[in-house]
Amino acid sequence: MAIERFEDESAVKEYAEWRKKNPHGYVLNINIKNQGESKCINIIHRASRCASLDSPPIVNRDRPVTAEHPKLCSTDAKDLINEMLDKNLPYKPCGRCKPEILTTSFK
Repeated sequence: MAIERFEDESAVKEYAEWRKKNPHGYVLNINIKNQGESKCINIIHRASRCASLDSPPIVNRDRPVTAEHPKLCSTDAKDLINEMLDKNLPYKPCGRCKPEILTTSFK
């Protein structure tokens, strides 16, 4: 499987189209801004039926994809988990849409 990367505001339309075409896929919301902080967690969401993605905080409502919060998308959650493991970055499943992913390595 492949990872689709949506890394800035110019990719908003393509990101929305990917989610629509891949309702059973996954979206990894990367937190670039606070990457080194212990409270920084990158979150894996379901591509559809996730209130966090469908109704983001007001500050980002018109900007679902930004340089500070790029989105990595895949139809296989393992791809996204392995991306985090390769970079030694923390991640967790979204507490709202609760994607069924493991929080252990896949390698």
